[in-house]
Amino acid sequence: MLRSIWLLFVYIAFCGLGASAPFIFALGYIWVDTFRPQEIAYIILNQLPVAMIMGAAAVGSYFVFDRRDPPRLTLAGAIPALMAVWCTVTMMWAVAPESGWTKWDWAFKTLAFSAFLPLVIRSRVQIEAMAQVYLFALAGNIIPFGVKTMISGGGYGMNLGLIAGNAGLAEGSQLSTFCLMAVPIAYYLSKHAQLIPMNIATKAAYLGIIVLAVVTALGTFERSALVGVGVLGIYMFMRSRRKIVFGMVLGVGVTALLYTSSGLFMKRMETIGSYHADSSALIRLAVWRWTLSFSFTHPLGGGFNSYLTNVIEVPGDSINPESIIQNGRAFHSSYFEMLGEQGWPGLAMFLTAALSTIIGLRRLAKRTRNIPHLAWCADMSDALQSGIMVFMSAGAFVGIAFQPIFWYFIVLSVSLREYVRRVNALSTTTKSTGWKGAVQRATPSPDLPAPTSWQQR
Repeated sequence: MLRSIWLLFVYIAFCGLGASAPFIFALGYIWVDTFRPQEIAYIILNQLPVAMIMGAAAVGSYFVFDRRDPPRLTLAGAIPALMAVWCTVTMMWAVAPESGWTKWDWAFKTLAFSAFLPLVIRSRVQIEAMAQVYLFALAGNIIPFGVKTMISGGGYGMNLGLIAGNAGLAEGSQLSTFCLMAVPIAYYLSKHAQLIPMNIATKAAYLGIIVLAVVTALGTFERSALVGVGVLGIYMFMRSRRKIVFGMVLGVGVTALLYTSSGLFMKRMETIGSYHADSSALIRLAVWRWTLSFSFTHPLGGGFNSYLTNVIEVPGDSINPESIIQNGRAFHSSYFEMLGEQGWPGLAMFLTAALSTIIGLRRLAKRTRNIPHLAWCADMSDALQSGIMVFMSAGAFVGIAFQPIFWYFIVLSVSLREYVRRVNALSTTTKSTGWKGAVQRATPSPDLPAPTSWQQR
């Protein structure tokens, strides 16, 4: 009961603050979309369309009160909207329409809201607020799962977080990927956060989230988590400016992991190199072969949940020597999920969104790293790059292409690049001469201390 009352208080707080600062409605939607309070509340919130209410308030308040400084139309910013249209079109020839429309309902909302977010996430405060809200929403599962893993050792298929079941953050492969994507964001916030006073306690809190996020990811016993940890460590090492210190910390962490890991964990990880003897890996390969063949006969995709039409022959093993036939096995890969459901055009848009964002962030980091008042942009760029790289690597073995977190990282990248563009544009115009230059020089710079009004920040 107390948990339900607290969650209701948080939800009402988002609504109340949103009345004075419309972008907070968008943050409230991100919190609802990530934390899922309606799934763990016992009263009120579990009976209301909380996401729809918050989303409608975010869009409505923007068009009524907050239509300022819209971002430029960029490739990465346009793809969520294009993908929303395309996934709707592919449902016209869906091979599993009844189930497909169910997935379309939440996937379309994810894409549409992601296309909307750059309109309201514009300033440094808003960018940080979005990162903070996402991190703390995810921490609701990271903290209990991580602590329980430290006590029990974790295990495959175990629900140690707040949400039960086998979907969303209750599903190990998704949870592990999202936790690892949160690590570079938490590290960035521990260095540059402005909304929360920085002291030893807050820095320790961010460090604790980082440690528990890694422990949670590995505690799921998901093999994709090990891949994600490896990619995250390598990429953060490459982007680090203190490679020796980072390398030493990474080495100590790996040594501690190998020393403390249970035999069950190591036994499961060893199956990565013996996929031919692992039935789940063989099924996954069979599904991927089927999807590739399906894409040649359905190049424009088969609509959402097209995997329900597959027929997979599972080869026998030492225990069950005879092969068996299974139907409707999931894609188990974001790439094959996109290919099977949205066809080659959908896969092209998905890859373009990721690659164009990474390239743009790398260029942004190079331009801003040596500019004191924009150095935080370089570090945020590195954090977003690391998170996307984790998604693209671990996501190769998990069907999460339409989960919000990937598109939220795209949104933050678009907002960050637009912020730098506005700052540079203002710096250029203030060089004007005469009365116009005097007026422009009197205009507050986006990098000066933020005004007291949330709307102006």
